[in-house]
Amino acid sequence: MQILAIIGTPTKESGCTTRTVQALERSLCDQRPDTQVEYLYLEDLQLKGCQGHLTCIKLGETQCPFSSDVSSLTQKMTAADAVIFASPVHCFNVSALMKNMIDLLVYQMHRPAFFDKKAVVVATAAGAGQKGVLKYLQKTAANWGFDVVGKLGTHSGLYDEDKYQAKLTEATNRVAKKLIDEIGLNKRKKPGVAELINFRVWRSAVKQSKDASPFDWDHWQKSGWLEQHYYFPVKVNPLANGMAFMVEKLIERTIRKVAVGPVT
Repeated sequence: MQILAIIGTPTKESGCTTRTVQALERSLCDQRPDTQVEYLYLEDLQLKGCQGHLTCIKLGETQCPFSSDVSSLTQKMTAADAVIFASPVHCFNVSALMKNMIDLLVYQMHRPAFFDKKAVVVATAAGAGQKGVLKYLQKTAANWGFDVVGKLGTHSGLYDEDKYQAKLTEATNRVAKKLIDEIGLNKRKKPGVAELINFRVWRSAVKQSKDASPFDWDHWQKSGWLEQHYYFPVKVNPLANGMAFMVEKLIERTIRKVAVGPVT
C-alpha cells in the first residue's frame, strides 16, 4: 500500500506536523505491514509562487509556466493509493507552502481528477486552529475529487506528554483503520446533497464562461459533465438531485441578470 504524505511545514523532519504523520504511519504499518509512506516536503520542492493569471483554467494546466513542477506533483498523487495532506496552523490557516501548492492546483477544482483516491488531512498547532485548517484541507481535497476518509489534528504544546501520546495512538489507530478499510473497499464515494450542489455550482460557472475559459468548457463537454448528474455515473437521490437542480438554475439566473454586486 503506497501512501504519499505531502507536508507543508518549513521545519520538515523536526516539526510536529511530520511527527504527527509519522505517528499515523506507525499505526498504518502495525495494521498493514506492507504500507510504504513517501514523505514529500513542499519546502524541498521550492515551487514558484502562483501568479494568479488563471492560465491553467483558461488554456490548460500545461500552459502554466510552472507546469513541469506541478505535473510531477500530480503524478505522484496519481501513483499513490492515498494521499496525506499535512500542514501546521499558521495564523489560523494553512502554511504559506501548502497554500501556494493549493493555488497552483486551482485547475483541479474546475477539472477534478482524483475520484479513485482516498485522502487524510492533518493539522498541527501550538494552540487553536486545527479544526478550521482541517475543514479547509478537507474541502480542498474533496473539490479535487479525493474521498477524504479521515482527519487528525494535534497540539504541539502537549505532544510529548504521556497522556497525550496515549490519546494520539488511539486517534491514529482509528484513522489508519478507516483508511485501510476504505482502500480495501475500492469504491467511489456516493455524492450527498452538498457534493451534488457543488457540482452544479461549478457547472453553472463553466457554462457561462465558454468564451473566457475555452479549455475548461471543452474539458467538461468532452467528459460529459455538462449533461450528467455528477462527475461519474452514479445513482443519486432524486430529492437531493432536485435540490441541486434548483440551486443551479438560481445561480444561472443570477449570472445572466448580473444580480451579483460588490461585497460590502
